[in-house]
Amino acid sequence: MNIEKMNILKISRLSMLWFCLLAIACAEDKGNYTYEDKAVITIDSISSMLSVLANAEYIDLKPVVTSNLEGIIDERNTNFEFAYQRKNSEGEWEEVANTKDLHMLAALESGRHAFLFSVTDKRTEVKTLKLFYVNATTITSEGWMLLCDEGSEERVRLDMLAQISVDRIVPAYDVIRRKDGVPEQYHAANIGFYATGSATGNRIIAMSEDAAYWLETTDSKGGGEFLDVESYHELKSAMFLAATDDHIVNFVSVPYKGLYKPEHDAVICVSREGNVYAWNTVEVETGFEYPINTSVRGGTPEYKVAPYVGTTLKRPLSSDFGIALLFDTDNHRFVYWSGEGVTGSDVAGKKQVLHPLEDPENKNFSYNTGNMDLVCMLNTSFSEGMVYCIMQEDGKRHIYEVNLGSGEFKQGACHLDVMAENFANATCFAASSQYYVIYYAYGNKVYAYNVGSGVSEPVITLEGEEITCLKFNRYDYPRGIDDLCSKYDDEIKNIYRDRENQLIVCSYKNAATDNNGGMLRFYDVSGSGMKLTLKPGWEYSGFAKIKDVRYKEVR
Repeated sequence: MNIEKMNILKISRLSMLWFCLLAIACAEDKGNYTYEDKAVITIDSISSMLSVLANAEYIDLKPVVTSNLEGIIDERNTNFEFAYQRKNSEGEWEEVANTKDLHMLAALESGRHAFLFSVTDKRTEVKTLKLFYVNATTITSEGWMLLCDEGSEERVRLDMLAQISVDRIVPAYDVIRRKDGVPEQYHAANIGFYATGSATGNRIIAMSEDAAYWLETTDSKGGGEFLDVESYHELKSAMFLAATDDHIVNFVSVPYKGLYKPEHDAVICVSREGNVYAWNTVEVETGFEYPINTSVRGGTPEYKVAPYVGTTLKRPLSSDFGIALLFDTDNHRFVYWSGEGVTGSDVAGKKQVLHPLEDPENKNFSYNTGNMDLVCMLNTSFSEGMVYCIMQEDGKRHIYEVNLGSGEFKQGACHLDVMAENFANATCFAASSQYYVIYYAYGNKVYAYNVGSGVSEPVITLEGEEITCLKFNRYDYPRGIDDLCSKYDDEIKNIYRDRENQLIVCSYKNAATDNNGGMLRFYDVSGSGMKLTLKPGWEYSGFAKIKDVRYKEVR
């Protein structure tokens, strides 16, 4: 027998054996087997890539979960569990929610983030997964910074009205991130802003009653995203040359014409304890020195000052040096800072002292005010760079006008015992750079006061709300709008120009219970400053209680 016939014979014998075994199995079958379809879960309505604005928009998902056996599966079906996980920076999956639908603030670093949605059949422990990515983009490059108090403890929170483009404005909440060991701040004071055209980028200072921090951003790298606040960026440790226990509550830049182009001559900050410090920004590798409320550089402070700094907002600048107006609260008099005669290195320390302001020969009022106290200073570009000084004595309030735009202190008019409705009780003020008008708030009303005629009218009433801040949107960059917006066409430049003359009104809903009752509105001003019209669509909510507003410029 040849090999081929032998192989055929082997195959035939194996086939007969297989049929015999099959017959035996069938004969012993008792009919006790069940046959079921295997459950197959599908997940739809989740895109593989989502795009959101970090810390501004929500990841909002409503996946459709379907079983081929049971149909649509929702959270009422107790046989299933749902979960979302995110891969963290260490490459580990961490749980973010145990729900079918996801609605969470995109509190993420800018970049692409991997997420998993899982559906688990608790009867079989079979898990179905859906991988997707969230692309988070930054929203803190440009826009309105809102320094807020949150809750009864008044935790400081920085919210933003972020400008993604001139036609896309979105709110962003709680955009500061603190590294381990950096304490929270409480009781908001002010936002300081120092705009530069240098590679170091802008400097933003968040000030509260207990601390002040320099919020470093990636402006110089083109990102503009807020970074984690680090301990060494506490203002006093980062920018002060001498140790101090003071609490900084105001931070104001002083512009000047400059030798070649407009710049800042100095930055002046004031402490809650009443001391003043000056940073000579013209000289390199400098910082804040000893208090300057003294007649001798580095000497012991001789008096205390109010936490306000008067400077000109007039552009273009006409003076080759900067000047600033302050108020001595111990002696009830005006004092001043000046960079006159200093073009670079301040060897003599002229920028590190303050001087009493002498009355002019034909004075409209005295800079030695007797027993008057300063309520506030309002900086404008009106007239010659007018600073309105609201004074108070024996329950009466007065307005002193001082012009700083020409590099000297020129007295304007003096308005004694202003009788405008609720002016004596007002808590917030703002001054127009277009019109001879001061705006003030009391309770839920904003009033417009024509300083020349003495006419006052309520122009805004917000039912059920308390007004917390009034501001005009003035830019800090000393080279002006054209340079600030050099990359834009004329249409966009005009949008920026118009914003400088819109009144920003911040308020808080009295009935709010979630710490997010803050409101932000923008008003167009017309009718010689006595008519305010809400800008269509420019009404935003969800903020904490807004205490200060400042525009974050991009360079």
